[in-house]
Amino acid sequence: MSIKLLRLKSGEDIVADIDENEDTVTMENPAQIMPMGDPRGGNVQMGFGPWIPFTTDKQIEIPRDWILFIVEPATDIVNNYRQAFGSGIVVPPVKIDPKALLKE
Repeated sequence: MSIKLLRLKSGEDIVADIDENEDTVTMENPAQIMPMGDPRGGNVQMGFGPWIPFTTDKQIEIPRDWILFIVEPATDIVNNYRQAFGSGIVVPPVKIDPKALLKE
């Protein structure tokens, strides 16, 4: 399984740990990306909410024909998803050239 960003025919953007097969996609801990307003009237930020909040099921299978596309999410999205719904492991940004480490 791997964390992906899915756009559904309904227009929802879902982040989930997915497993794909020919006809369906199984999503584990699916989370919907939602705009969250700043109470002070500032910029709109993005947040996560459970995709289907009224179930205890952790895995949900959907037909592949309900998915418009599946893409790799940005690192910030993956890190925030892992903190909220997954392992909590955050991948830090790489600031050192890994090739330079091999030369030393």
